[in-house]
Amino acid sequence: MAELEALTVSAPATSANLGPGFDCLAVALDLGNAVVITRRPGPLEVRVTGEGAGELPEDGSNLVCRALASGLPSLDDLAVECRNRIPLGRGLGSSSAAVCAGLVAANALGGLRWTPDELLARATAFEGHADNAAACIAGGMVAVRPGPAWVLVPAPEELAFVAVIPEARTSTDASRRALPAEVPLADAAATLAHAVGLTLALAEGRLDDLAELLDDRLHEPHRAAAVPGLETLRGLVGRAGCLGATISGSGPAVLLWCRRDDAEALAAEAERALAAAGVPGRARPSRVSAAGVRARWTGGADLRLARAVG
Repeated sequence: MAELEALTVSAPATSANLGPGFDCLAVALDLGNAVVITRRPGPLEVRVTGEGAGELPEDGSNLVCRALASGLPSLDDLAVECRNRIPLGRGLGSSSAAVCAGLVAANALGGLRWTPDELLARATAFEGHADNAAACIAGGMVAVRPGPAWVLVPAPEELAFVAVIPEARTSTDASRRALPAEVPLADAAATLAHAVGLTLALAEGRLDDLAELLDDRLHEPHRAAAVPGLETLRGLVGRAGCLGATISGSGPAVLLWCRRDDAEALAAEAERALAAAGVPGRARPSRVSAAGVRARWTGGADLRLARAVG
């Protein structure tokens, strides 16, 4: 194989749970990070630009590098540049993007030939749950099942989102600590029915049914207090083209569901609503990213390795 000059790995943002699909449903969004890895003599060098610059570590403790090191004997002779666009601590899968990018880079650099299922198992070991990682690896919308493994959930072409991203942050650990150890059986049954109904409605293109089906009783009621502006944003459902509102992952970002033609206007309306509520933040129109994490080479590298993630 010709000597590798550089490898670029792209990993999408993700939104997990999607209302009633707690730890089971997730979607890849058309916003992502890129990791550029160059071989040159010398010790490991790490640089972070964009989101997290000056905050994330620029050494081997960086999450990308930790994932990379899980498959390589040494990170010497590598320069790693993390070009981040996914906001940190907002529930948009920034850690999954870092882990999956690092694993795919290790897979390619080391010629490891990990399958997509093996990548997911390794990512889940880092993350503790598989939903974000599955969407990041596979792209599109996914349902996670034990294994871990995923099944693609068909999403209508006209489906779009507005990611409402407050300045406030939260941590997944803190958000999970807010959840009860037990829930009433009626709440579990209702949420399960909504999750099944949601996947069927999406497969059949019944977007007008989303408002009722996105209702959750397992996690959103317990996380709502840590999501600034949530009730204001929920008030948009049924107007401005908003079909539903869900907490993105552990929050505090909120995903507004809409049709593509309504996304720009809904984003503007969401920003006005946040401003009126005194909540600093921004709204970004988003679509489903059909592509999951991907690697491409520059230089004379063997391009077959870039297809190791399927």
